[in-house]
Amino acid sequence: MITTRSTRPAHRSLKALATAGAAAVAVGLVPAAAGAQASAAAAQPAAVVSTAKAPAAAAARSYTYLQFKKNKKDPSNSRLSLIHVRQISPDKTRSYVLDSWRAGSGLGDAKNAKRKVGQNPCQTNVGWLPSGDYKIEYFKNNFAGTINGIVWKLQDKRCKANGKKGTKRDALFIHSEMKSNGRQGSSERTRWDGNGDYKSAGCIKLKPSDIRELKGYRSNFPKPTRLYVS
Repeated sequence: MITTRSTRPAHRSLKALATAGAAAVAVGLVPAAAGAQASAAAAQPAAVVSTAKAPAAAAARSYTYLQFKKNKKDPSNSRLSLIHVRQISPDKTRSYVLDSWRAGSGLGDAKNAKRKVGQNPCQTNVGWLPSGDYKIEYFKNNFAGTINGIVWKLQDKRCKANGKKGTKRDALFIHSEMKSNGRQGSSERTRWDGNGDYKSAGCIKLKPSDIRELKGYRSNFPKPTRLYVS
């Protein structure tokens, strides 16, 4: 869905290290659905691996995925992370956080969090996107529409209400606020003004410099095809 109206929390960007083949920060277990893309060994605990390069066969079985963690105390200050999974050997799979960024979804922020504004995934144009496993349908570098520029299109997803399937959420993207050519514009929806722009009608939103950084990983790592939201 689209938008309404930061200092990015300091974190250690691993782009230079990861591109050079050095070890990155290890994360815990791969989400169950993501693990199915590798071997059953994905259930092995992750650990820091100091090898310079994986064997060619193992590298061919590596992949990435995106993970969005909702923050109930401030939905506009949630986190989107890019995870790299490598098959070290037939019985060893490791997962690493390549990078992580502040991101928002829905109309919630720290001021209205106690009233749970934007935290109902069944509330179209207000609530954050439903939790679950998403297929990334496509990536566009110069998208032009109600949103513009760098985007990842997510599959539609039905929310769950009282254990039953509820509203179908559609037009879900990972995006920012920019013109189709990636530059900043003069209109509100093409111009990033600050923390208020992390709010959305359901999409995952990053600030322009962060979404460009996420796009940059496509040059050196497998392109993510799944998003896991929790």
